[in-house]
Amino acid sequence: MTSPRPAPSAHAQSQQKTRLLACGASALLFVLACATPAMTVFNANKRDEEQMWGLALLLMGWLGVFTMQFGWFANPLMCVAFVMLLVGADRKALWVGGAACVLGLTSLTWYINPIPADESGGDRYLELLYPSIGFIFWLGSLLVIPLTAHHLSQPEAESKAQTSSSPEPEA
Repeated sequence: MTSPRPAPSAHAQSQQKTRLLACGASALLFVLACATPAMTVFNANKRDEEQMWGLALLLMGWLGVFTMQFGWFANPLMCVAFVMLLVGADRKALWVGGAACVLGLTSLTWYINPIPADESGGDRYLELLYPSIGFIFWLGSLLVIPLTAHHLSQPEAESKAQTSSSPEPEA
């Protein structure tokens, strides 16, 4: 005896709950990223190690475009993916969220290209020593959306594959 399948509305409610939980987890990780040290840098001007907090990087990160640092721009992409996931555009959320993750990882090019410590030029640079816990939280917040979108888009792909591969009735 087979058990009855849940009503489609129950499945839709389950998917919406998953979407809300993923967005909540992503938002929580983002807040944690802002509230913790995100990067540990060496200030060549002061000859000292410094912690850069997530909130400071969030507020000033857009200036990275002038030093060929584009990782900050993963934040607006994450917001777009966040909205796409909430409205049910799973495949779009997967692609936009995936692009946000890749763009976020470009922050690590800071290892290769130190950024100026101030506007005076010269030898005053901030060299990345290592990412801190805030950076890990931030990457986690970026990853939650495309992973959830991928998970939610899988049952749809499987059902489409089953209907297209079902044998046609013979005449």
